[in-house]
Amino acid sequence: MSLNSIGYIVKETGRNLIYNTWMTLASVSTVAISMFVLSFFLVLTVNMNHVTSVLQSQVEMRVFIKPHVSRAKEMTLLRDSRHWSGVAKMQFFTKQEAANTLKKEFPNQKNLLTLISKSNPLFDGFNVYTKRPSDIPALASRFRKQPIVHNVIYEGQVVSRLSRLSVILKWAGWGIEGLLGLATLFIIVNTIRLAVFARRREVSVMKLVGATDWFIRWPFVLEGLILGLVGAIVADIVVGQGYHWLLFEASNALPFWPMASFHQVMQKTQDFTLGGGLLVGVLASIVALRRFLRV
Repeated sequence: MSLNSIGYIVKETGRNLIYNTWMTLASVSTVAISMFVLSFFLVLTVNMNHVTSVLQSQVEMRVFIKPHVSRAKEMTLLRDSRHWSGVAKMQFFTKQEAANTLKKEFPNQKNLLTLISKSNPLFDGFNVYTKRPSDIPALASRFRKQPIVHNVIYEGQVVSRLSRLSVILKWAGWGIEGLLGLATLFIIVNTIRLAVFARRREVSVMKLVGATDWFIRWPFVLEGLILGLVGAIVADIVVGQGYHWLLFEASNALPFWPMASFHQVMQKTQDFTLGGGLLVGVLASIVALRRFLRV
């Protein structure tokens, strides 16, 4: 393609965008809104996956021993179970240590403190750390079969529920984004059709004198690309500023809640929004031109 051709394409693209100013703004706004909604669900999904990953890495299992079991039997189970498949580390605690932990965690619960002080109803036990979260159910079942074990508790259900919620959010986001994508496609198609309709005679003459379909198509394809790209960039700017503010507020209000990093979230959203905006713009251009190129 010659420099003259490239200059013509760029000039015509600029003229189309300026000539249909209101439709251009409508198209950019619709793309931005569509990409913003997609980004919103992506931010939620990325954070849910991050929280799930952090919780999985921190999941521990607590094994409680029946009352009146001798310390020798407790130590025997501790020594043997340390070598079981999937066990990374184990820590023994007495019921008095468990009571001291509760007192530190709930200093204002007077009834609870009184109960613990009068008659400690807690149990000796083990904190069990596994090599992988997937090892927990099998180990829990094995511990429950031990005669001296009273109960086994772990937070696997929380992790599995978070994982399911992440999947639901992901599919809900894609469903809503699909509907908004169709609306965006419709508006950009009509924007480009207005530009083509205003120049329909020029397009017909160019076809009759031998201009190729792609030579005629390129200014409008470039227009669609610009509309999609600008809309996606606007959405990314809004999401970036919003998430930066959210991270700051969350660090003050919920300092222990594991939020995904700014870079992690923006990398994910930018990949999808920029790609989605460009794809919608190109598809809209191709669809809009089909009828007018039949001469």
